[in-house]
Order: sequence, then C-alpha cells, then structure tokens
Amino acid sequence: MKDNECFVEVFIPRSAANKDPNFYVGINGVSYLLPRGRKSRIPAAAAAEIERARRAEEAMYEAQDALKSKAEPGA
Repeated sequence: MKDNECFVEVFIPRSAANKDPNFYVGINGVSYLLPRGRKSRIPAAAAAEIERARRAEEAMYEAQDALKSKAEPGA
C-alpha cells in the first residue's frame, strides 16, 4: 500500500450461516479478507472493485430472471 492511498470504510453484510464468515477481495496482487457484519477500512480502489462486483452480480441475476420469464409458457 502507498502512503498517499485514500482509504474508505466499507460494510460487508452478514450472509447465510453456511457461508464463509469473511469476504475476499483482491486488487493489483494485494488481497484483503474482510469480516462479514463489521466495518473495515480498505483502499478506495478495493472498495470500487467490491461495488463493481456487486453491480455485475445484480446484472447477472436480472439476466437470469429475463431468460426464465422468456422460457415460461405463455410469457
């Protein structure tokens, strides 16, 4: 990490009991393991990657829903 790097606070929500209690994010060869259900301070670039991944996951679910509704009879 660089001395002039901007840090931000992020909150990773808890997930199902059978999932990993930590959330992994890696950027530019640096890995972060963030505890779920708690706030963490990480570089802004890592926080941006978490947000990008969240948006990509949401787009995937929307695409799946669209395909399912096309496949349903009478849709």
